[in-house]
Amino acid sequence: MKSAYKAIAAIAVVVVLCVGAGYLVGYWDKGDLDGQVIIIHTNDSHGYYDENLGFTSVASIAKDYESRGAVVFVVDAGDAFQGTASTMMTHGRSTVSVMNAVGYDLMVPGNHEFDYTLETYLDYTEELSFPTICANLDWADSGESVFDEYMIIERGGVKVGFFGLITPDTVDTVYYGYMDDVTITDPMEAATEMVGLLDGQDVDYVIAVGHLGVDQSASVTSMDVCSAVHGIDVFIDGHSHTEMEHGKVVDGSIEVQSGDALIASTGSYINCVGVVTLGDEPDAVLIRECVSSDKAVDAAVGKIRSEEEGIFGEVIGSTLVDLDGERSSNRTGETNMGDLTADSLRNLTGADVALVNGGCFRASIPVGSIDVGQIYAAIPFENFVGVKEVDSSTLLEVIENGLSGLPGESGRFPQISGMKVVYDSSADPGSRVVSVTIDGSPLNPNGSYTLASIGYVLDGGDGYTMLADMPYVTMFGTMIDCLTGYIRDTGVVTDIPAGRLTDLSGSS
Repeated sequence: MKSAYKAIAAIAVVVVLCVGAGYLVGYWDKGDLDGQVIIIHTNDSHGYYDENLGFTSVASIAKDYESRGAVVFVVDAGDAFQGTASTMMTHGRSTVSVMNAVGYDLMVPGNHEFDYTLETYLDYTEELSFPTICANLDWADSGESVFDEYMIIERGGVKVGFFGLITPDTVDTVYYGYMDDVTITDPMEAATEMVGLLDGQDVDYVIAVGHLGVDQSASVTSMDVCSAVHGIDVFIDGHSHTEMEHGKVVDGSIEVQSGDALIASTGSYINCVGVVTLGDEPDAVLIRECVSSDKAVDAAVGKIRSEEEGIFGEVIGSTLVDLDGERSSNRTGETNMGDLTADSLRNLTGADVALVNGGCFRASIPVGSIDVGQIYAAIPFENFVGVKEVDSSTLLEVIENGLSGLPGESGRFPQISGMKVVYDSSADPGSRVVSVTIDGSPLNPNGSYTLASIGYVLDGGDGYTMLADMPYVTMFGTMIDCLTGYIRDTGVVTDIPAGRLTDLSGSS
């Protein structure tokens, strides 16, 4: 139900700027924001506490809007507890103090909130000063919701109803067994139920906060939900790392179809802070610059950095080449970081071949010295190394799965060692491999091979289900320890010859 607050039209943002102690973050002609209803939002921060704009900007921007009379809500659309060396070292706990200092009103869980187990995240929710909400995550045995499905906040005379959604693809991206106790239900069915419920509560606005994304490789997108479910005013989104303003994708790579709802998303890593202005015609903009800060957030981050300093600063080697650990690169083609990491697994295990999924990688390492912190940032996942024995047909199936997401970005893309693969990405998924060569010899159709990988892959993650039920030949320590030890032994990383993966279509 719409109240008089919806008669307040969104005021156009002329300049988006932060300046000094005045916290000037959005320029309006008179600067008076009485009656404006604002949602400050973030998503996919992935443990980037003080890099880019940082959480200190989120807090200072929110306070600026409040100081000028606006009614302000602050929400996060997930993936805040995993992604950097800080989160890896603490299993995400370091995020609690930072987000508490910002003063969020609520968040939804992203798929990576469960990278350290569902139980671990549930423990953290007890320490957070704000709730986690989600309408489509249920306990498998009882069917009851794991979190509160929605939250109604009445502030400054405005009654806003929020409900949360998580991507059904979470079960394919979280480590095997970490979410056995829960079921993810259909986001569209959950959204339909929530809109009806919130309308019955006579709220002024219905806001979906979801971790679905607009990438059409996902099983369900925020666009799907907004097109099918009427009554959502704004969908604050995450997961696909997409920057959106005014309901459109900033780089134009995706044409947004969202019915009557406005979709807003900030990209990732707090490169931007999102601002949604509610009214008859809601609007969303991104703040890209901010020089002001928040003392409470700075203190929380400073304490974390002080504790980390002695651990992450240890130099373990150096590199003469830039090592490409970018998310997009490793999900679409061979990279030297992928080659190096796969080599480290094969070196440690003595396996015939090694494979690492491209979704492991999150940051590059530039030319120069390499310290422990850079390794944690590059591969911020707690994965052990293992070996399984596979026959040639299974190995082909493994490689086909890795290539099946092309031409789009896919975490299953294979970074390999000990073999060369020629493929055609223009062919149908499952029929893309043209040839496989191992140690200079063609794949033996009657042979068997030892395959080294990480537990996430070997236990069936990212679609590698053909490996899940096979016994382990042997198991080792973590992938981080494996790569760190390999670089220590190597001393200096030089140029790593490419050519392990060749696409005949030339698309990657």
